[in-house]
Amino acid sequence: MAAGAVTETPTGWLARWLGKVTANAALVLVTALFLTAGSLQYAATHLGVNNNTVDMLDARLPFRMQYDRLRTEFPLTEDSMLLVIEAPTPEQALSAAGELEAALKANPAAVEQVFWPAGNPFLREHGLLLRPLDDLMQMTDTLSRAQPLLSRLAADTRASVFLDLLTEAEGYRDEVAFDTDFLKSALTRSLADVEANDGPLTPLSWQRLLGGNTGADGTAREMLVVRPRLVENKVNAAKPAMQALDAERRALGLDDGPVTLRITGAAALKFEELESVVTGARLTGLAALVAVTLIMVRGLRSWRFILVALVSLVVGLALTSAFAAGAIGRVNLISVAFVVLYVGLGVNYAVHYLLRARELHNAGAGGEASIEQAGTHLGGALMLSALTTALGFFAFTPTAFSGVAELGLIAGFAMFVTLAVTYTVTPALLHLVGMPAVEPVRAARAAPDADVGWLAFPTRYRRGVLLLAALSTVGGLLLAPEVAFDSDPLTLRDPDSESVQTMQALLASGAGGYRNIQLLVDADTPLPPIIEKLEALPEVDHVNSIDDLVVRDAEAKLAAVDELNFLLGPDILDADWQPKPDDPETLAAAADALRAALDPGNEVDAALANALRGLSQTLGGPEAARRVADVDRVLLGQLATTMNRLSSALSVTTSFALEDLPPDVLALTRNAAGTRLLQVVPAGAVEDFRAQNRFAEAVSAVMPTATGAPIIQLAAGQAIADAFVAAVGWALVGITLVLLIVLRSVGDTLKVLTPLLMGGILTLAFMVWAEIDFNFANVVALPLLLGVGVDNGIHLVLRWRQGALPGGAVLATATARAIVLGALITAGGFGNLALSPHQGTASMGIILAVGLALVVSATLVVLPALLGRAARTPQPPGPHV
Repeated sequence: MAAGAVTETPTGWLARWLGKVTANAALVLVTALFLTAGSLQYAATHLGVNNNTVDMLDARLPFRMQYDRLRTEFPLTEDSMLLVIEAPTPEQALSAAGELEAALKANPAAVEQVFWPAGNPFLREHGLLLRPLDDLMQMTDTLSRAQPLLSRLAADTRASVFLDLLTEAEGYRDEVAFDTDFLKSALTRSLADVEANDGPLTPLSWQRLLGGNTGADGTAREMLVVRPRLVENKVNAAKPAMQALDAERRALGLDDGPVTLRITGAAALKFEELESVVTGARLTGLAALVAVTLIMVRGLRSWRFILVALVSLVVGLALTSAFAAGAIGRVNLISVAFVVLYVGLGVNYAVHYLLRARELHNAGAGGEASIEQAGTHLGGALMLSALTTALGFFAFTPTAFSGVAELGLIAGFAMFVTLAVTYTVTPALLHLVGMPAVEPVRAARAAPDADVGWLAFPTRYRRGVLLLAALSTVGGLLLAPEVAFDSDPLTLRDPDSESVQTMQALLASGAGGYRNIQLLVDADTPLPPIIEKLEALPEVDHVNSIDDLVVRDAEAKLAAVDELNFLLGPDILDADWQPKPDDPETLAAAADALRAALDPGNEVDAALANALRGLSQTLGGPEAARRVADVDRVLLGQLATTMNRLSSALSVTTSFALEDLPPDVLALTRNAAGTRLLQVVPAGAVEDFRAQNRFAEAVSAVMPTATGAPIIQLAAGQAIADAFVAAVGWALVGITLVLLIVLRSVGDTLKVLTPLLMGGILTLAFMVWAEIDFNFANVVALPLLLGVGVDNGIHLVLRWRQGALPGGAVLATATARAIVLGALITAGGFGNLALSPHQGTASMGIILAVGLALVVSATLVVLPALLGRAARTPQPPGPHV
């Protein structure tokens, strides 16, 4: 084949095609608009969203299969919500939890199942038998010392009696059943609230006093596990359940006050993550469109060009959305970013077309001729760019990570859509609106012997540029290996969302079970050897299993219960513990007596004495009766709740076997087939993905069939890393082969790839410097840069080959201006992803914006230095640019 064949063949058929497009411009545009409207309608009705990170991984992977078995056989481990009630005291939390449980069970349309361990009648009655014997003996000791106080209060449940008892106790502090400092501090807070009379009261917690848990004077929590009723075929299936929960929260007054309801758990995390992704997609999509438009206003300097570019963008985006709906049917948390990515990418081909047409128009080609010549001159470069970029995206489609594979398929197809739109809608609309006036200044600067000033810098100082580039690359290579992969999806989500904040609070307190590892054990496999092996690991604190529901030391525990029943007797256990009315004078006298018995040199006693003085003073005022009622409520109001629960717990008379457990309790650890569920609890705080990975690696080493979030995240991270390496490798191979075939030059191919690889290395170095880890969302950033960045090198090399450049500098051409403008447009689109409340998407935007700036800078500075000054005559082979 002759050297000119590569140039002339596309020129001929492209010229004929463009002639037909411009001759039928109105028909082409109307057809495009009809296709756009139809595509948008189809996408709106057929494009769903999948927000399950695990579902983005191949279902045939071993850890996926085990995880699917877990959520099938024990459904409360997946798609459940954890409702966390927080209150100043345990009694308040219990009361609110009881009301919430009743309300949710009365709403089966929103909730399938509710499990509240502390409210389960069987566990409430038999709970003492499941406590360690040592705890039960300590409880016996505490209650035996509290018996005299309880006996007096059972006979006369008045606040003044309680204060009198405390006065008597000052004489024998060492024999008092309570931690006196804790009791006095709590009493001081309660009385201060009564005196302030400007907010909710803080009642005294008798559960903490009698339970011996006197150090836990912070927030009390009760947790309910809820399985929401998910709506099939709905984008956000948990939305009706979340709305119902929020309505119950408001109805019960748990949204604003001392007692609050916070919602978290797998289903809530997914719901709020999807909300943040969708909200972010709308925000960043609009912001990207605004940013791109503003950049085009400055770069194109023509309302005609801006109109053509925006219409081309909308048409391409609509067609790509319809393809996504038809070919995949849904987007995931990663591929949903294609909207913003397309806004940044889809207009670039039109920009190249428009600026090339302007350059030809300024050179005297004429309006209509410049439209057709721009398309023929750019044909080979745009086709090659579309092919190489699509190859970069398509390289992810065969990987096990469908999150990136689907984005790769959508983005790869979008490149050909963009190319098709650029050769239909762009020239047709440009023909209809007409070319802007010739720019004489631009035309003068286009002369081959023009002084282009600093634009010739890369070729004038080639050695210095290449040396600096080499040093920068070596520095980047030293930092790049430090990039890590954060496999914890919790760090991707909106940190301000309720579900994330609640889960973080639970993790900080060592509750919630989010970091637990699950293990399924068949019915015929003994549990003790497995538990022993797991608990021998330093990374494991303990293992929860069905064995925890087996009563041990039953006889000793029942004997302790009998002793407590005898010690307390029916006068205490069957008493009416509701506070009895007091009178101001009696209560004031009791307060003064207690104040006189306190030690003024003790800080705790001094604070209580001050509160008692204030109480006595207010009891002599006009609102004395109301103050008495408030004091009764804060001092004794929660005594009935605690004593009634104690009475219920002490009513147990016999032990029980596993078969006696209620089905809802047994189903948490054993299913109908006899499969047992083990919960492996990590030792210490698992604060980041590194600690979580160590925990997962240790457990999976001894139990390869273990599953759960830490195992899934560890295995998913490895699968994604493998997919990432494979996809980048295949993309580079594919792009290199295409470049070799089309450019027919190993040297020019290497020159195109060199700044691309340099920019990628520097991007990794930036991530290390900025402490940005790869995650499930932003892992696609580097391949995207690979696919996008190769276009710039192609355009620059092919324009350099054409020769006859202004001042011999390729940077002085419309091609370089189009690269800069296109990069600004793309960065303006990509960078808006950083505005997303979804942290994974936001980090993707930061990496893409910075990475694109580095890749484009390397292309514009290093590539011209590698190429040198262009010849005055074209250098075949190679398509026109």
